Amino acid sequence: MRSLVLAAAVLLGSAPALAQRFGDAPPRLGVGFDVATAITSQSLIPDGPSIGLRARAALPVNADLSLAASLGVGAHLFEGVGESRYVANPQASLIVTLPGGGVARYLMGGFGGIVPLSGGGGGLTLHAGYGWAFPLTETSLFAEINPSLVIGENETAPVLAIRTGVIF
Repeated sequence: MRSLVLAAAVLLGSAPALAQRFGDAPPRLGVGFDVATAITSQSLIPDGPSIGLRARAALPVNADLSLAASLGVGAHLFEGVGESRYVANPQASLIVTLPGGGVARYLMGGFGGIVPLSGGGGGLTLHAGYGWAFPLTETSLFAEINPSLVIGENETAPVLAIRTGVIF
């Protein structure tokens, strides 16, 4: 898990150099809110929804394809302050923008991890999602649904994440 977090940090830190390699388009940075919950009860992630923040850097390869790295941090707070559990969720994604005008629709998929910052559990993740980017003058608002499968040592768990935020 630590190597996954380190890889995401290196990709986020090297965004400007990678953008020069892939083309003239500058990297896109996004921040937003993240709500995620396990679909089934299991021990890989805490029960109840996780509420958190996510940051993403996307490097355009061309007009339709981007490479992205993101890091989310969430808190499971509904068991009370003394029982709160925290998780980190790094992800590496391939984002494909679908043709159309106005609102940009996109598909995304990749891998990542659930890293418990308190308590046990966690595991590697595979994710696939669908999103909408609503262009403004210089920024965009986004909303996306990003389900993933957490793969632990002895079990798997489906997780549903809903995200919204702004892209710079």
